[in-house]
Formats: sequence, C-alpha cells, structure tokens
Amino acid sequence: MIIIKIAIGNDKEAFIEDRFVDGINLISSDDNNKGKTILIQGMMYALGNVPTFPVSFQYKDYYYIIEFTVNDTLYKICRYKEDFIVKTNNELRHFENTSEFRRYWDKIIFNLPQITKNNKNTIVHPELFLQLFFVGQDKKNTSTIANSGYYKKEDFINMLFRICGIENSMDITAIEKQKELLRNYNHERQLLLKQYKILSSKKKELTHFSTTNDRIQFKNNLEKIEKVNDSITELNKERNRNIARKIKCETAIREIISLNRDLDTGEIVCLSCGSIHIGYKTASKKGFAFDITTADIRKDIINSIHNKINDYEEEVERINISISDKQNILKDLLSVDEISLESLLLYKEDLFNAADADKKITDLDVKINEVKSELSNFETIKNSKAETEKELLAKILEMMNSIYKEQEPAGTLKFDNLFTKKSETYSGSEQTIFYLLKMYVFQKVTKHKYPIIVDSFRSEDLSTEREKIFLDLFNELENQIIFTTTLKVEEVGKYDREEFKFINHIDYSDHTPSSILRSEYKDSFNTILKDIMQ
Repeated sequence: MIIIKIAIGNDKEAFIEDRFVDGINLISSDDNNKGKTILIQGMMYALGNVPTFPVSFQYKDYYYIIEFTVNDTLYKICRYKEDFIVKTNNELRHFENTSEFRRYWDKIIFNLPQITKNNKNTIVHPELFLQLFFVGQDKKNTSTIANSGYYKKEDFINMLFRICGIENSMDITAIEKQKELLRNYNHERQLLLKQYKILSSKKKELTHFSTTNDRIQFKNNLEKIEKVNDSITELNKERNRNIARKIKCETAIREIISLNRDLDTGEIVCLSCGSIHIGYKTASKKGFAFDITTADIRKDIINSIHNKINDYEEEVERINISISDKQNILKDLLSVDEISLESLLLYKEDLFNAADADKKITDLDVKINEVKSELSNFETIKNSKAETEKELLAKILEMMNSIYKEQEPAGTLKFDNLFTKKSETYSGSEQTIFYLLKMYVFQKVTKHKYPIIVDSFRSEDLSTEREKIFLDLFNELENQIIFTTTLKVEEVGKYDREEFKFINHIDYSDHTPSSILRSEYKDSFNTILKDIMQ
C-alpha cells in the first residue's frame, strides 16, 4: 500500500500534498501549527479513523481525499462526515458509514483481520486496524490503545495474533451450540431417571437387566475405587516419610556415639573458628542447638533421638494397619457378587416397563460422550492457541528489547508487555522510543506492507543521535514511511544534508501558522473532488 496524494478542503479553501515517494517521507517545519498534524489526521480520517483533530479545527466542514495503490490498483477515497465514496478504475461506490466501508475494504482492497468481540467473530473497524502502523501526536497513553472505548487493548493484541497467522479457530457459536446440546441431553436423561427410578436403583441385581443401571453403578463404584486408591497412595507416601526420618535419627545417633574427644594426640575442634565445642541442631529450619561436648549432654540427646525413633516406628505401624484396611475395602469394591435367579425375577416386570427408557438413556449417553469429546477438542485447541499466542508475544517483546539494547547498550528500559500498567508510563523520549520500536517490530513480525505513519516522531526531545538510529532502522524496511517533526532553529536544513539523502524531505516551514488550508488550492481540490464523483 503506497499513499500518493492527500487532499483536504471545500469550495473555499483546501490543501493538497502529492510529493510522497515509496521510501521515507519526512515532513518538517520550523515551528508548530504549520499543518503537519491536520494533514496526518486528515489522511487517517479518510481511511476510516475516528476524528482526532484539534478542537479549533472545524473538521466537519471539509472533504478528505486520499489516493493510494494496492497491488497496482489505484484507489481514490473521499470522506465527508460519515459518508465515503470509493473510486477505482472499474467502479464508483458509496457508503453511508464506517461499518459499510470496512466491509468493502475487507472484500475488495485487502482482507482486514477478524477478532472475537462480544462472543462473535467480527471484522475490525479501521480505528483499531490503523493502530498497527499509525501513531498520532496527541492523547498518547502507553497503558492502552488510542481512542479506547469500544475496543480495548486486548482487542488490539488479538488482532495482532490474527495478522500473524494464528487463526481464530474458536467458533464461539459452535461451542455454545454444543454446550446447549449437552444441557438438553442431560436434562432429558435426568427426567427419564426421575420417571423410572428403578433404572438408578442401587440394588446390584438390576445391573444384569439394565444397561443404564449397570453404567450408573459402575461409575459410582469406579469413583469409590479411585478414592480408596488415592488414600492408599497418600498413606504410602506418609509411611516413606516416617521411615526416612527414622533413618536420619539412627544416622545422627551413630555420629554422636562416634564422637570421641579423649584423643591422646589432640582434640576435636571446629575448623572454622577453632572452638572445641561441638553441637547438635534439631532438623527444623530455626531449630534448637545443643552442646554435645560433654558425656551427660550426649547421653540425653541420644535418649531423645531414641524416643523419636520409637515414635516413628509406631507411626509406621499405624499406617500399615490403615493401608491394610484400605486394601480390604478395595478388594470388596473389585469383587463380583453372585446374584440369584429369584432376585432377578423379582424386578422383571418393572424393568420390562422401563425398557424403552433404558434404551433412550443408553442412546443419550452416547450422544453426551460425543458432545463432551467435541468440547474437549475445543478446549485442547484453545490451550494450544493460547500457548502459540504467548510465544508470539514473547517473540515481539524479545525483539523490542534486543533492538533497544543493540542501539543503546547503556539504556535502562525493559519492555515486558505491549502496554504499560495504568500506574506506570514512559516519560520523555522513552515514550517515543517505545512507540517507534513497536511500529518497527510490528512490521518485522507481521511482514505487513502498509505505510508506517508517525506524527511528530521526535516528540519528547528525542536526541539527534537516537533520531539517526531510528531513521536508519526504518530505512531498512521496504514499506513507505511518513514521519513528521518540528525542527529547532539550529536544525533547519539538516535533512538536506548528504547524510540524509535517503529521505524525501517535505518542508512546511513557509506555511502560515494555523492556515494550511488556502484559497489558491480550491480549484485544484475541486477538480480532484469532481473526478471522484464522476
């Protein structure tokens, strides 16, 4: 997408800018209020953005025209208030609002990303899409997107994922239909069980005649088996812990007993401090410590540890009994009871009457399992997509941090999200660096071919050295670049130097302040407008 011309005006005054090239375009002026922001905002407004003009500018009095090419097709768009007219070589189309215009854009110009909004998949409006490659001068807030209202920062991030090829494969409507189907099946099943209570009876004889009863009792029995088995596992872990503690105590006793300070050739000392006092410390993190250099203290400590060993042995024996009890319960649950013919015949008539319901419940169980399987697949896809999105976000942030450190090794910034927390913000030139890095990395990751537009790209006193770094960085891209800046007195003429020969410099310094629209442009503007209308 290459922007060729921007025109703003009416039958009294206008302005036309048609000096853009495919590479870097830098619009500068020697003072503020020379029309740079009006031009940029008019350009984005013509593309469907929400109006963000200065309060003093009566934007509803003017027409906004943009001409650009996509894949060698020339598009001419004119916006007046909420109406859009789009002209190509083949046709002329009129749209009464942005929603109609975005659908045309998606079908004819190029596909716009779709995101899930209010549980529906929807094509994003230009006001969100344009933020992929546009940063305005005013109302910047690093904690959220521009013009936050209907769209939130989560919507922008989701849009970014879609553009990067992570499909929005979660069909919310299909999922809700499956959930509703599951609720209906379960409700119908409960009604049948309530009507034919014999199908859910706990009498074991009924499992021989009823599939439903057999499955219910099997499920209940399985839950009991799993619960008992979990108890046995936990008891085994507890027994092992006590055995391990017992072994540690036995080891401690052997070490204390082996301590012999009555040596003919010397004595035991601490190698760190030289002290002859040797201690025993209890196992807890902030435990007690005892001096065991005397025989009486050693004896008391050993006796205390022996008591601990006895306690652990008693605990192990108690656990062994509990495990044995649980194992007996498990054997009973796994055993198969013999059922007499008389007891089966006792329920024959009741089960015969419930035969149809039994079959219906069996069929419902099959359908319920199919729906649960489908929902499980949805959940698996959702988790997989979430992991892929997490990896992509990490890649974007890693690239931002890497480029920043490469360009500014002593810098202290660290980017850990695409947006800051509400309580945090980047100040001064840090904010400018943050936005420029995002615009650059978004292009590198998405490979988009849209123009990158930053109004006042040196705002917040971006240093000359950093400015040159970013200009060189963006010059590596094949995208069209449109930057604006206000120069200090000593900087006037800098972009005409040899070091900036790769820049198409467009100078607005000779514009009258706050009067970019002039009567001498009105005839040319009306010619452009008439050409679109015909």
